Amino acid sequence: MYKYLKDESYYHELYDRLTIKECEEWVNSVNHISSRDKYKKAGSITGAFTEIGLYFKKGERYRNKSETIHKWMERDQDKDDRINNAIEPKGIRCLSCSHLMQVESKDLHTDINDKNDRVLFFFDCSNCNSRRAYWENGQEWEYKNPCPKCHANRTSVHNRKGNIITTAYNCPGCGQKETDTWDLDKREEVDPNFEANRRKYCISDKEGTDYISWTANLKEIAEWMKDHEENKEIYDAVAKIKKLTIVELQNHLNPAIKKAGYSKLDFDKPEAGRDLTVGFSLQDNKPGRQDRSSVYDLRRLLKKTLADTNWRLIADDINYKLGFLAGRLRGVEGEEALKALAEKMLKK
Repeated sequence: MYKYLKDESYYHELYDRLTIKECEEWVNSVNHISSRDKYKKAGSITGAFTEIGLYFKKGERYRNKSETIHKWMERDQDKDDRINNAIEPKGIRCLSCSHLMQVESKDLHTDINDKNDRVLFFFDCSNCNSRRAYWENGQEWEYKNPCPKCHANRTSVHNRKGNIITTAYNCPGCGQKETDTWDLDKREEVDPNFEANRRKYCISDKEGTDYISWTANLKEIAEWMKDHEENKEIYDAVAKIKKLTIVELQNHLNPAIKKAGYSKLDFDKPEAGRDLTVGFSLQDNKPGRQDRSSVYDLRRLLKKTLADTNWRLIADDINYKLGFLAGRLRGVEGEEALKALAEKMLKK
């Protein structure tokens, strides 16, 4: 019985042969174009174009190699399983001597798209050596050889001389005749250049992983450039934001709060999460300023002073008691957080 699944090396060699074929076709097509008179002066350019194109072809063939081989092996394993699990028709008797026939072999038949598979069982008679064939559904196989011209069923005569088998086909409908010859001694031609071409066009694992890493970086750069081009206004706004540390924040606020009549700005221990949250406290030095006015003035002062920075007052979170004010600030960092902040700034 024919076994579809082969050793993994078979699939590697098959894939490499296809890679060689694709690369050689690319080189030949570019050489054909560059041989034209109007392109001859651009020889160095077309040469570089060939090498660049070849680099990407070899790299992409490597990228898809493991997955493709896995699919091929999975496909062939499914075919073997399909054959092994097919149930043979029972009670098949010889038309010549009526003896029960035994299965000699079975094979898988598919359509041109490798679908609609059916298993065909071949039966032998141990008494008179007659043969019959049945599909797994119990339908007997009928030999058909349609004429390519009129589609009538052709007759055939086989003749063997040594290891040369000649088959003569004759169509009773239109008289068309055809002869096929099959040489049993003929072997598949060995490509003497295969190993050399394999080294030339099939890259190593190290070269392949380097290519995949390089193209991934290239993709990231391209996406980064596209994003920055499409969102130029936002990124320009991000660039203008003052990114302040805790110390820089305190130095940034002190002059403004002093001018507004506040003093002794102090920070609590920061809380680190997605953003940085820090509590603050200060004193109101302005005589006669009422609690509501003090909170209102400080809130307006902080919003204005922090407007072009990466820090924001957490909404309405200012408490006042006897001239002592406390609240919380939130600081952001990182491209995505700063982009979100810039978008809010642009909407105002």
